[in-house]
Amino acid sequence: MREFDLIKLASEIFRTKKEEVLAGAGEDDCAVIRIGNKNVLLTADSLHERTDFPPGMLPEEMGHMALAVNLSDIAGSGGKPHYFLFTITLPEEKLFKGILNGMANIADRYDVSVVGGDIDSGDELAISGFAIGTAERYVKQSGAIATERVCLTGSLGKAQLSLEQLFSGFSRDELTFPDKLFTPEPRVFEGIELAGHVSAMTDVSDSLAVSLNLISEKSGKGIVIEKSLLPLEHLTEFVNEEKALDLFLYSGGDYELVYTSKECTHGFEIGKVVNEKGVWLKTKDEKKRIEFKGYSHF
Repeated sequence: MREFDLIKLASEIFRTKKEEVLAGAGEDDCAVIRIGNKNVLLTADSLHERTDFPPGMLPEEMGHMALAVNLSDIAGSGGKPHYFLFTITLPEEKLFKGILNGMANIADRYDVSVVGGDIDSGDELAISGFAIGTAERYVKQSGAIATERVCLTGSLGKAQLSLEQLFSGFSRDELTFPDKLFTPEPRVFEGIELAGHVSAMTDVSDSLAVSLNLISEKSGKGIVIEKSLLPLEHLTEFVNEEKALDLFLYSGGDYELVYTSKECTHGFEIGKVVNEKGVWLKTKDEKKRIEFKGYSHF
């Protein structure tokens, strides 16, 4: 995935030796800076109309999404979000109030203060956000320990299924999981609670496959996912099992958290951390590699 090649390049160029930088550019879900006695989490995300806003999405939902993607990064690090700034490029002014109202609604829900931003005009709607949080104990992608369980906070594939239905001609009212597509909820409260005991964690925004491969590579451990532990019933009602498995593993947009721990306190177990390399799917007949692929911005 080209996006992650570019992230690696950025992390090489912006590598820093400052002691207060605990996680720098491209190293994790968030940058982590030690300021005084606090771990301060910083994250930024950009959304564009052409690639990130499905047809029929309301301005309020666009504003919700712009904040939700940033909050999900902070949740993936086990942090409490506090502040948010935005930059909006507007093709038409009438969208502005709805976008801000959408931001305000989700900000209130998670006690986040929207403290400013910038507005510009352009041919395509684009919203960039920058969020700040703190964590008593922040969690990185690199801490997985062999024999630990691999756990998920919720089922996957819902957003992508709804998106594919939309593009196949379904009306918005006919979509199976419209809320997952238009107003996904970041797992902020779960992330804070999980930070107390998990070894590694990240949000599942690009795909479960991407998230698992990042944890595996950065931890220097392997991960084996048991197909029999994956709940696919919410998908197999609408697609065959092969398609359901593909949606569960390789689609993005669901904003759940995947973590490694001795016990699954939130959600359910899907596999184990092992002393080998790579990420694998085990069935009753075979074990095959889970590829590093998912949603890409390029």
